[in-house]
Amino acid sequence: MKYELPEWVAEWARKAPSLKVTPPGPKSMSIIELDSEYVSEANDRLFKFVMHKASGASIMDADENIYIDFSSGVGVMNSGWSNPKVVNIIKDQAERLVHSLANDSYFEYQAKYAEYLAKKSPGGVLTKCFFGNSGAEAVETAVKLSRYHTGRSEHIAFMGAYHGRIGNSLALTSKKTYKHRHGPMSPGIYFAPYPYCYRCWFGQEYPSCGMLCLDYFEKAFLEYGGPSGDVASVFVEPIQGEGGYIVPPKEFLPRLRRICDERDILLVSDEIQAGFGRSGTLWGCENWDVVPDIITIGKAGGGGVPFGGIMSKKEVIEDWKPGSHSSTFGGNALACAAGYAQLNEIVENDMPKRAADIGEEAIKQLKEVAEKHPMIGDVRGKGLMIGVEIVKNPKTKEPYLVRTLQQICWRKGLMMIAAGMNFNVFRIAPPLVISSQQMSDGIEIFAKAITEVEREEGIK
Repeated sequence: MKYELPEWVAEWARKAPSLKVTPPGPKSMSIIELDSEYVSEANDRLFKFVMHKASGASIMDADENIYIDFSSGVGVMNSGWSNPKVVNIIKDQAERLVHSLANDSYFEYQAKYAEYLAKKSPGGVLTKCFFGNSGAEAVETAVKLSRYHTGRSEHIAFMGAYHGRIGNSLALTSKKTYKHRHGPMSPGIYFAPYPYCYRCWFGQEYPSCGMLCLDYFEKAFLEYGGPSGDVASVFVEPIQGEGGYIVPPKEFLPRLRRICDERDILLVSDEIQAGFGRSGTLWGCENWDVVPDIITIGKAGGGGVPFGGIMSKKEVIEDWKPGSHSSTFGGNALACAAGYAQLNEIVENDMPKRAADIGEEAIKQLKEVAEKHPMIGDVRGKGLMIGVEIVKNPKTKEPYLVRTLQQICWRKGLMMIAAGMNFNVFRIAPPLVISSQQMSDGIEIFAKAITEVEREEGIK
């Protein structure tokens, strides 16, 4: 099935890609120079790129260059840039109330949004919410709640995991480059192998491996090494995001659920990137019919306004008494109104199905491209959460940093961002409203870019 852009997408956005000047243009450079003088360089900004406006699945820079967006603002704008239903509710809410004092009073959209999320939660059983300001805060909340509920203090995450860059969320994150010189990390956090089948930790092949990684997790890691048996929760991304858009085998999440049940450990599904329709189902864990005890949400959950939160089974979160946790801006008026509107757009327009269909066709196209390009080591994904792993050699699988490829794509009118423990994975995560044609056009640009790089590197 071929999908068109929604009617509300601006006319200029339908022309992507369209470059008036070679980026970065003069207007962009003047802003970049100002930024360089006064803004911290902690952000690893690859592109000399100044956003001006966006609509649908397209972004315009300060020099009126128009790009196809394969990033969604890092998984935020799932219902599309400048979706009028989201924009209008933000405008209306801002005129009436910006800050709702949600930690000391009540607010309509906080209650309505929590109800909507509860009804759309996996199995309809995660019926209580707590709202904060970011995905990292959501993870911090889940850590606190799991400790409070279980009376235990240890947590398990997975190699390749990304859960945030502050406090416990950073401690639960696997990538060393994010932790460098920020230690010591929170104690009582352990890392188990995630089923990264393209680069198996145990040198096995799926399915003949028999899921050795889970055997190790269950029979060796939990019994003889790592945690002391005081485990409160296991944090897992149903599809790893920053780790490289890694899709686990079908056995992984169901068996992990069973392991947690047998040991009275809470299972926390980090849906900050995989949720809100991104993976072809409303929640990533629903791809495997798994119901976690807690879901962390963020990114797309605020409709573009800073947002984070958790959805929890009632019997877990009701242990919290008044004052157990709070947030000045959590559940604020703008974020709850915008989040409610975006969720409604995703549900009412069946965007998970749209993501599944467009994503399936995109993976097919990318695999056809991969047959002609040895630098493409692996293509994987679900819905519009697709990873393309770039290597120097398909036999050795030596990683190839994608910065050069990103620059070429950008200068041809395609915004793509990287992932992976070695920064060698392109993540393809456009707004769910992207058209079939825009997706194909973006893949064509990517194919041309990788042809240039292979020619320059002498890879055949």
